[in-house]
Amino acid sequence: MKNLFIVKQACFIFCFLIILIVLFPKPIHANQSNDSTSNQFISIVNPIRISIYSTNPRASLRTQYLEIKKRNLAATWLLTYDVISDSQVVNVTQEMDTSQELGLFLEVTPKFVSAAGVVYNKTDSWHRAHAVFLSGYVQSDRIRLIDTIFAKFKKIYGHYPTSVGAWWIDSYSLEYMKHKYNITANLTCADQFSTDGYEIWGQYWSTPFYPSKMHAGIPAKTLESKLDVVTTQWAARDPLNGYGRGSASLFSTQDYHKIDYFQKLINLYASSKSNKFGQITVGLEGDFPPQTYADTSFFASQLDVVKAEKQRGSINIVTMKDFSNWYRKSFPILSPAQIIQSDDFLDKKIKTIWYQSLNFRINILYNYDTKETKIRDFRTYHDNFQEPYYISPNRDLNLFINIPSQIDSAGNPDEEWVMFTDLLENIESGDEKVTLNYKKHKIRLTKENIEIIGDIKSVPNFLNKSPLINVEKNANKIDLKPKANYNFSEQGLIFRSLTQEAAYFLKQRKVILSEILIVLLFSSMVLFIHKRKIPMFHKGIIVSCVLLLIVGAGCIWYFSNSQLYFVNQSELDALNRLKIMPGKKIVVFDKVCLQCSWHTVNIPAIFANKRNYVREITGKDIVYNISIFNAKTKPEAKMELDKLNADYIYLVRFENYTELAPFSPGDLNIEEIYSNANAQIWKVKKS
Repeated sequence: MKNLFIVKQACFIFCFLIILIVLFPKPIHANQSNDSTSNQFISIVNPIRISIYSTNPRASLRTQYLEIKKRNLAATWLLTYDVISDSQVVNVTQEMDTSQELGLFLEVTPKFVSAAGVVYNKTDSWHRAHAVFLSGYVQSDRIRLIDTIFAKFKKIYGHYPTSVGAWWIDSYSLEYMKHKYNITANLTCADQFSTDGYEIWGQYWSTPFYPSKMHAGIPAKTLESKLDVVTTQWAARDPLNGYGRGSASLFSTQDYHKIDYFQKLINLYASSKSNKFGQITVGLEGDFPPQTYADTSFFASQLDVVKAEKQRGSINIVTMKDFSNWYRKSFPILSPAQIIQSDDFLDKKIKTIWYQSLNFRINILYNYDTKETKIRDFRTYHDNFQEPYYISPNRDLNLFINIPSQIDSAGNPDEEWVMFTDLLENIESGDEKVTLNYKKHKIRLTKENIEIIGDIKSVPNFLNKSPLINVEKNANKIDLKPKANYNFSEQGLIFRSLTQEAAYFLKQRKVILSEILIVLLFSSMVLFIHKRKIPMFHKGIIVSCVLLLIVGAGCIWYFSNSQLYFVNQSELDALNRLKIMPGKKIVVFDKVCLQCSWHTVNIPAIFANKRNYVREITGKDIVYNISIFNAKTKPEAKMELDKLNADYIYLVRFENYTELAPFSPGDLNIEEIYSNANAQIWKVKKS
């Protein structure tokens, strides 16, 4: 009987548990994928700084937080060193509820560098890239700054932060923070061509990814190169109007202040659609006056949209930490491909499709009226391409992150490729693939390649000649496949050449005369031996020994008076582009910089005015010139340039060294068609 009682009890308890599970199911959290909404996310992230705009930092932060709290939303607050050094502001952060995450915003300030024992890069404004980003400082100073702010954060809050951010954090700094402090989330700025002097151009378009250890803007292609930190992007851009120069970047969640437009961006990026997930970051910087965040502000209206999405249960509102945990659990190896497709938010009759994988990103436009399809952006991703500021600090006032591209119509409108005119019937997308079906054509986008099927007249020369992609064309199909590696290693181009002192020595008249004398003496000796009655074999031995002695002495002298020079990948990327451009003649700056400093292993070739590599890589003639750049008047400079009949002016910058075009572009009738951290290409317009 006793055993029967126990069995009955067990059955009762079992049935009771089943009822509980049915009636009160366990809630699904953001890091679980048991329903259709668990892969759709909004992260509210508020970078908090104290700047010249701050009137009452404590009141601003408190007002901003109360708007978040009254809507019962989770958010991440990224704090600068100056913020966590202000006890009144810190008090507000310590009063926040447990759904709020605190992290670090790694902007450099005078107070920050003073605490770290680092010299501040003072400029005309606090926001200059050279001053405000870690990449403006040498690697050892970056480490001091990072250690200082992490130690202070832990002293105040009792733990190290998981999430960090800035409009740009270089890959060296990210890897250091991952290794020492185990960060898992990084906030960066979405692609913008030149806003605030920051060029960030070529990442996944406004969507998350695992960055490469060598370049924070390039998605990692292998586990070895992967930095196990999830990069999310601030100020998601309009997929059509947000691409380009000037005011294009203002078409974003941050700058286009119409709530229906904001809702469209939320619907586009937070919804998973044909992707494996959807995510968008919203929020507002915290250094504005308190009324900027009050209940009648645009910020508050944005929060109302977020709250409505939460109440509908369609999208998860998560912190940076929670999203990165979900992402790392869902994609433990590498980043999935991301597909964005949308008709124009401003009602132009244009459809835009972005496809981005670990190998490339591409942007295709379709015009409903003209039936024209064109590619306006196509760039390749390479694990062995090193960020220009990985070793060398950025000494420029501006930031230049420009990832290698095959087509970049924002930089050079001539690169846009109009493929064909045909009726687009439908688009199939899913499983990391996209197929555009036309009446007579088809475009297939996969993680590895791009296939264009149908009657295509030709492939542009700049694609056919690119060293970074393989182009295969037959009767009715074009296959574009990016190459695995960049065509120069991360060490760049390294070559040996004479030192400046040795080169100058050889140009002296007495040395030239000595060289001529040696040649004459050797010739006389050969003639003398030739007339002697000596066996030919012995004559050959004598002449060979003397020649070997001369050559050997020359080689010893050469290696004793030469050194290794290098050209970094960023500059080589400009030369790759210059190689495939039309034209035959390039003007280069004729200048030596013996006092310039560098932090790389080898001296940059430009410092010693070793520029023949420009000719060797591009296959074009080069003209060393200084008169154009030293001209005192505009007409004089224009006259000097016209004399050369050149097609391009090629200028270089490296750390403190910068070459600039004289006067304004209009004065010389030139236009900039490419620019990155280390080079500029100016096209000379023909009259």
